[in-house]
This record gives sequence, structure tokens and C-alpha cells, in this order.
Amino acid sequence: MREHKLLVWGFHFFFAAFFFYCLKFFFAGMSFLCDLFFLSGLIICFSDFLISISDKESKNLSFEKILNPKIAVGMTAYNDEESIGEAVKDFKNRDSVVCVIAVDNNSKDDTARKAEAAGAKVVKETVQGYGAACKRALKEAMSQGDIICLVEGDCTFSGEDLKKFTAYLENADMVLGTRTTRELNSPDSQITFSLQWGNVFMAKLMQLRFLKVRLTDMGCTYRLIKKQALEKIIDDLKVNGNHFSCEMILAALKRNLTVIEIPVTFRKRVGESKGVGSDFFKAAKTAFEMWKLIVFS
Repeated sequence: MREHKLLVWGFHFFFAAFFFYCLKFFFAGMSFLCDLFFLSGLIICFSDFLISISDKESKNLSFEKILNPKIAVGMTAYNDEESIGEAVKDFKNRDSVVCVIAVDNNSKDDTARKAEAAGAKVVKETVQGYGAACKRALKEAMSQGDIICLVEGDCTFSGEDLKKFTAYLENADMVLGTRTTRELNSPDSQITFSLQWGNVFMAKLMQLRFLKVRLTDMGCTYRLIKKQALEKIIDDLKVNGNHFSCEMILAALKRNLTVIEIPVTFRKRVGESKGVGSDFFKAAKTAFEMWKLIVFS
């Protein structure tokens, strides 16, 4: 999939032009900078357009019938003793699920025992961090099924949505969930105004870079990916922090995988949030790390 990094940079120049346009009402000399950045943005975007004219890249519609899917669920967990048992049961009892692997990321409570009691295979990931737990979950699940599901063990996501994911996986290599469809969010979920629109902004920045994909959420863990597709990107995944989801999407698109996003139900978290949650400063830091990946990686 051809990348449009020039469009991404053009967007930043237009944003800078708007910033200096606002400042010109308060400071002298800002008009020149406004015009300079606006003109530079136009030149950069036009350059991308000229490159695109000569681009003959095309991609056929993919359709691969999935019969008797074997879904291995990789579930991240950190101090989730209140939720992990129900989360494991919710996914383990689905017809197409062959196993649930709970990745205990150095929990200090009874998470591991409760996950095992619910029927999960428990593995311990000693490297701390959301991304580290996700990578371990993906690697462990790869050896168990031909379709890998990544999800969190906090009961925010529903195993019922696996049917939707599997249906769309017939046309894609990876299917992502999005939490930005408010009709499917419970009123008490952790999706705040700033978290929703921050994710939409980062998703659209990623979409601007690749164009041939539609994205609205950069931070949703819930996803399904075919084993052969995961094998192509697993060694590209390096992030251990909260911006891992963004890196995985970026890696898939750079490898020319077909990525589709679908709305999923999103419920109130059981227990205390350890990730971004509703913490504005954590969200801002994660957004900055995502921005660096999208613009510079």
C-alpha cells in the first residue's frame, strides 16, 4: 500500500498556517508566516498528487471463505482479579474459540489463579507494559489457532462480537474494533469526549498517510488477525507502551495487509483502569507517542 507521507506533512503545514493566521490579530508579522506555511502546504500536497498520478498500484477485492475457524484468544491482564474470570468464560464458551491464553503482566493480586480457574492457559510476561503484554498474547496465540484474537481481560469487550469479526475477516487480513460508535457504548464506559475525538484525530492522521483504509480509533485492543498475516508483522512490533495498538496498525498497512475496522460494543470496565482510561495526561502522552509513529516511522 503506497504511503502518503507528503500529505501528512502538508496537513501539518496547513495547521501551522491556521495557527499563525490566528496570531496575526495579536502580533505583527504573522501574515508572512501564515502565507509561507500555507503555500508550502499546497506545494507539498500537490507533489503528493503528482506522484499519485503515476502510481499504478491496485489491489483486488479479497474474499476467503472461513470454514470451521479456530480462534485462539490472547487476553491481556494486569491486576484484573475482579474481571478476568468472567472475561475468560465469555470468550472461552464461544463455538469457534479453541483456547484462551491470559497474559499476566506482573499482577500483584489473584488474577492468574482466577484466570486459570475459569479455563484459561496462563502465561506470565515479566516486561511491564500494555504493548509487552499484547505482543506476548499474540505470540502465544499464534501456536494455537489459525485466527488470533487480541482482547483485554477487563470485561469491556464482548465475545458475542466475534461473529462480526469473523464475517469481515473473509475480506481482510486483520479486522479492528472501534469504540467510537457511541450507539454501541454503554453510558458508563470510559470513552470520554476527549478520548473519543483524540482517537478519531489520530486515526484520521493514519488514514491520511495510507488513504485506502478507513479508521476511527487508534486505541482499541479488540481485533482479529489471520495467522499468516500476523507472521508477516510480528517481528516489526517493538512498542511496549500504551501506543502499541497504533504501531500494530501501522505495521500491517506498511506490509500491504488489508485492514477493516468495525464497530464493537464497549462496556464499563470492571475494576480500576491501569491504562489510559479517563486520565487526560496519560491520554495526551499516548497521543503524542502515536503522533510520532504516524509522522516519523
